[in-house]
Amino acid sequence: MDSGAALRVRAESSVGVAHGSAARVPARHLRVLPPPRAYAEPVAPATRQGESRPAGRARTVAGRAVPPPVPTLRLTARGRRVVAVAVLLLGLGVVALVGAALGEDGGGLELMGTTKVIVEPGDTLWSIAGAAAGGRDVRDVIVDIRRLNELGSAAIAPGQVLLLP
Repeated sequence: MDSGAALRVRAESSVGVAHGSAARVPARHLRVLPPPRAYAEPVAPATRQGESRPAGRARTVAGRAVPPPVPTLRLTARGRRVVAVAVLLLGLGVVALVGAALGEDGGGLELMGTTKVIVEPGDTLWSIAGAAAGGRDVRDVIVDIRRLNELGSAAIAPGQVLLLP
């Protein structure tokens, strides 16, 4: 007798005893499952040498357990866009910092309305400021000329280039 027939016989006998009659119970469709040992140790994918090992056990190298490998990182399309923008911004920041570090301290920048004058023999700061003053006070223009050219005193030399406000 197979296991399915044994189950049917048991089911029929227990139902008949419970109700006090030997009523016929329709046969159930029962499946016979494989023993649980078949599910006890899942088999992992093949290793480098083509051998398979149980997934629950750790590999050992020189007597020490090696942790299982970390799964690889997979980026979505949105993640790739975010990484691309971050790299672009980082690159622009590096270019700006290098440009600021290698560039001069405003040597190429001039204030709006400034002109350059070459000092000739006999010129004084007062005469140059008087010519550039227009309607302003000459003393204020001298202060501006000294500030623009970083002069420590009012002494100037022939051939010197001065910025005028």
